[in-house]
Amino acid sequence: MMKATFKKIITFSLSLIFSVLAMQTISSQNSEYELIMEELTAEQKAMLEKEREQMKTNRAEFKASLTDEQLDILKDKSLSKTDMRKKLVASFSNRQRDMVRQQEIRLRQTREDFRRTLTSDQRRLLRDRLDRIRDTRDRGELRDGRPNDGRDRPGNDGGSNGN
Repeated sequence: MMKATFKKIITFSLSLIFSVLAMQTISSQNSEYELIMEELTAEQKAMLEKEREQMKTNRAEFKASLTDEQLDILKDKSLSKTDMRKKLVASFSNRQRDMVRQQEIRLRQTREDFRRTLTSDQRRLLRDRLDRIRDTRDRGELRDGRPNDGRDRPGNDGGSNGN
């Protein structure tokens, strides 16, 4: 009886510790985001908010365009994320492909426009804070059997930036 109570106390204590650590990580990421946002001007914040709202609208429109077959692909738990994506993209209609392409173009343009508004101090601070956020995320995870070093992110060619 005493042994069972002790196990419950240990289990509860470990759960509590892990919960606190998880909340601290989330809080840390939120505080980094807030610090980044504090560095922006009202116009920059408005630009980002406008783009966020447009992305929500585009995402809702895209989701509404999905067929039952495409929704079934998304629900299929037997597929890996990579296979699911390949199968889903292969099933896109011309309209859906155009929607994705237009969103990518819009996002790329918004990024360029936003970068042009940054002062050199903002660039330095944002780069430092984003590097710090990236350094604390996804350490040591494996993705498709290889380390998650960020090379498989869209738009990332393994470290070469074309300069």
